Amino acid sequence: RDDADLVVVDVRRDAERAQGWIRGSVHVPVHEIHRRLDEVPAGTVWVHCAGGMRAAVAASVLDAAGREVVAVDDGFAAAAAAGLPVVTSPDADAA
Repeated sequence: RDDADLVVVDVRRDAERAQGWIRGSVHVPVHEIHRRLDEVPAGTVWVHCAGGMRAAVAASVLDAAGREVVAVDDGFAAAAAAGLPVVTSPDADAA
C-alpha cells in the first residue's frame, strides 16, 4: 500500500491537541469539520480523536462529502505505543 497520499486529521478540542499530536496531522475540531472540509488535504483521510467517537462522527461527514476515509477507533494514547511520531510543541512538528 502506498501511504504517500495519507492525511491524518485530528478532530480533538484545542486543549487536547495542545498536549500532543501526531506529527504532520491536520487539526480540525469535530464541531468545525462540516464547515472546514476544504482545509482537509487531498488523499485518504485517517481521522482520530481521544477515544474514537468523534472520529466516527467526522469520518461520516467526510464520507458524505465524497472523501475516502478511515475512522481510527483506538484512543490517541495508543498512537505513541504504535510507533507514530507524537509531538508536544510546534517546533517539534516542523522537524
